[in-house]
Amino acid sequence: MKWLLTALALFALAGCATTGKYERVLQSWVGSTELELVQSWGPPVRVYESNGHRFLTYSNEGSMYVPGTSPTYQTTYYGNTAYTNSYGGSPGMNVQLSCVTTFDVVDNRISSWRWQGNNCTSN
Repeated sequence: MKWLLTALALFALAGCATTGKYERVLQSWVGSTELELVQSWGPPVRVYESNGHRFLTYSNEGSMYVPGTSPTYQTTYYGNTAYTNSYGGSPGMNVQLSCVTTFDVVDNRISSWRWQGNNCTSN
């Protein structure tokens, strides 16, 4: 549980990058041409066509290391003997990050978009 709180705190401190800002960036592409998008974002990783729609998918993946937390120590004395116990703490871990964004292109113009993942943010 502590590692989850640590991971969430790190995501929150990631420099004000938010999904809301990412959605505003995506929305700014609506009405642009497919060529303009490809010139800016590069070639998509997948293209799918169906019923006059062309779907361009972009994907990025990565990971970040979330450091562990130290345990708390408590020492109890019984006569001349000290007993020390540790409580809590958590190991470090890698968190996988991903963002998949798909643009819907109709008549060579971007008409809509969608995203999924845990790293679809923008500054």
